[in-house]
Amino acid sequence: MAVSSYLAWLAGIFQIKQLLRFLGVLGCALTSSIVFAGPAKRQPAPRPEDFPRTEIIEHDAFRLLNGPRPKFSVAPQSKNPAEQKKTKRRTTWSQLISGSTLGDEIKDAMPRLQKIVATKTFFDSHIDDAIYEFRMLSIYFEIIAEFDRAGEVRSSWEKNAVGYRERFQQSANECERAGGNPYVTVSTTAEDLENLIQGEPTNFSNHEEKDFQWSQLCDRSLLMRRLKIANKALISGTASETTFSKSTDQLFHAAEIIACFGELLTRPEFVDWDDADYKGLSCNMKDMALKAKAAVVEGDYDLARKSAKSVSQACSACHADFR
Repeated sequence: MAVSSYLAWLAGIFQIKQLLRFLGVLGCALTSSIVFAGPAKRQPAPRPEDFPRTEIIEHDAFRLLNGPRPKFSVAPQSKNPAEQKKTKRRTTWSQLISGSTLGDEIKDAMPRLQKIVATKTFFDSHIDDAIYEFRMLSIYFEIIAEFDRAGEVRSSWEKNAVGYRERFQQSANECERAGGNPYVTVSTTAEDLENLIQGEPTNFSNHEEKDFQWSQLCDRSLLMRRLKIANKALISGTASETTFSKSTDQLFHAAEIIACFGELLTRPEFVDWDDADYKGLSCNMKDMALKAKAAVVEGDYDLARKSAKSVSQACSACHADFR
């Protein structure tokens, strides 16, 4: 009995092995057929003309599109005013005024200031002139601090521009302060300017003022005062072709001052700086001044005369509506 049971067990084991061997061979055959058979062929895409004619399926999708197709190569502009302000680029200072004109303005101020502070009596009777000179100097040194073309302004001036801007601004404030005695302060500041021009600058600590605004440096009326002088020089220098040929340096200088101040007038927070009409008039004056400058460089008298006249017209139009 035991022998027969053992034989039956062996027979069962043999059958199981045979079954497993068969399954292994079958699996290999199936795998080979899949590998060598290659990828299954896809059905061809249906053609539009084979689509059924219904109201749901449109054969030409572009027929339903209205307007021009979008240009994805061009980045869309933000409608957020704050974002638009970030992307809008201003005219750079070097496009409006040269380092030589800035230097001449600063140097020309020195003898006038020396005369003003020569005596306290004379200073007291010309304190408004001192305020004007200091305000203009603070403007010029802030432009130097922001100037975008290297090598046009003395490196020592550029390095200490913010410090000098603050020095001249403070001196102007001292003159305007009621009940003060600014004579000693402004005399020292005038000496600082003389030392700077003679190549002995004061070394100020480097720092940048946060939330700086151009309108902190002077009122619009002082910019207008300088513009009036420059406009007069532009008109007189183009009075005749002979005068024009003899006044190229004067005309170049005046045109740059007008172009530069045309930009300044639209800087925050000067009066009317954000008025659209005011901006248009200021920009027109700036553009005409740049045309006059180009005409002077090219020796084109007719264009210079016409541009100078256009500058005056822009000034008159602005004064008619804005004071």
